[in-house]
Amino acid sequence: MDNTFAPISLENIQEVEKRYAFKLPNDYKDFLLKYNGGNPSPNVMFTTKNGILTSYLISVLPLFDWEVPSLVSNFLFFNKERKLLANIITIGHDPLRNLVCISVAGNDSGFVYYWDFMNDDCDKPSYNHLVLITESFSKFIEGLRTD
Repeated sequence: MDNTFAPISLENIQEVEKRYAFKLPNDYKDFLLKYNGGNPSPNVMFTTKNGILTSYLISVLPLFDWEVPSLVSNFLFFNKERKLLANIITIGHDPLRNLVCISVAGNDSGFVYYWDFMNDDCDKPSYNHLVLITESFSKFIEGLRTD
């Protein structure tokens, strides 16, 4: 992971979870504690579980940062404005700024999804606008490939 962001602590994560009333999956928290987001190098691709869509992962968002999009800034924009389901938060993006998301509550907690944000009207958030990538953040990272 290149261009990682300033290190964060478990206390930083817990403050964000408490303030915004969600619980991040443990494997994702571990990733944030190690890297706090960044740009994969070399470029890596992911494919949705149904095999229909493949894209590049350009960036994994930091927990918070004032100069670039972050988990917190995207949460405030997409979730507070009700553009996404309440249990889905954005954690990364592809070259066209479509978003990689993770569920933070419910039966699909920890599942990673692709959201074709650029082609979504965002009028009524639903799972119809999301495509499952995999069932955990760890599996998502393990499934990234360079070819």
